[in-house]
Amino acid sequence: MTKENFFSDHLFHLAEEQTINTAQKAKELKAQAEEAANIQKLWEDITTFMQHGWLFHILDIMDKQDLLLKKMKVDNHPTISYLEEIYQFTQEQATKIKPYNFPRDLQNACDAANLPLDRDSAHPNYKFENGFFQLHINDQKRTARLGNYESAKLWELPADIEAIVEAIKREHKRVFGREFDPKAFLKKLRKQYLEIIKKDKFSDGSSIPVRHITRQLSRNEKGFRTDEFLIDLSRLVEKGLIEIGGVRLELQHTKDTNQGLLLHIETKRYIGFILFNKI
Repeated sequence: MTKENFFSDHLFHLAEEQTINTAQKAKELKAQAEEAANIQKLWEDITTFMQHGWLFHILDIMDKQDLLLKKMKVDNHPTISYLEEIYQFTQEQATKIKPYNFPRDLQNACDAANLPLDRDSAHPNYKFENGFFQLHINDQKRTARLGNYESAKLWELPADIEAIVEAIKREHKRVFGREFDPKAFLKKLRKQYLEIIKKDKFSDGSSIPVRHITRQLSRNEKGFRTDEFLIDLSRLVEKGLIEIGGVRLELQHTKDTNQGLLLHIETKRYIGFILFNKI
């Protein structure tokens, strides 16, 4: 039995039409709101960079928002003239910064931040912590890229010196500023080793690639970073605390720089395999 519909075709078509119209209006308002939020975020970032005096950050973010700025100009947005004025002024100031002053200015900023440059640093390549961190400056693009033993690119950002130094300090603290418990680290290393040889049906004392350890930790440990593991392993070797439960940790060298880990110790060497031998 068909249920009687009390609404006339006129009312039904009216409801359908208004559904379409209001949906379109909602879509337009959502787009407008998103654009307004993007403009607000742009102003917020520019204000922050102006407070720091980061000229290249301002130029970079405005270049990246080129489509938004073009639309604002077409729409005759009330703040587009202010943005154009800021961009022009920033460009003029940026041209006054000469690349040949960069090494001196970076050196002074690093000294002030207690972040010493390695002695073999030379523009455009700079090093920190005995070569562990490598900073490359692209004079043409006015960008800075930081890498380390385990990552060719930790970040890349506009080459404002204060911003560069702040970012390097954050990475330095992340890697070297952590508390280190050698016994706990050795215990973790032994646990991972036993799990891997059990899964692969190897006997205790067999050597396994050190990258198997790091891959397993990256799956099992939230926030795991290989460069932090490398520094902890280097600290363990330096302290000489390598015995646990009747076995001794041994590290085997490798010539394969892709598969090995370059220990950050005085006598740098690539470690490719680890094992635990009975004492």
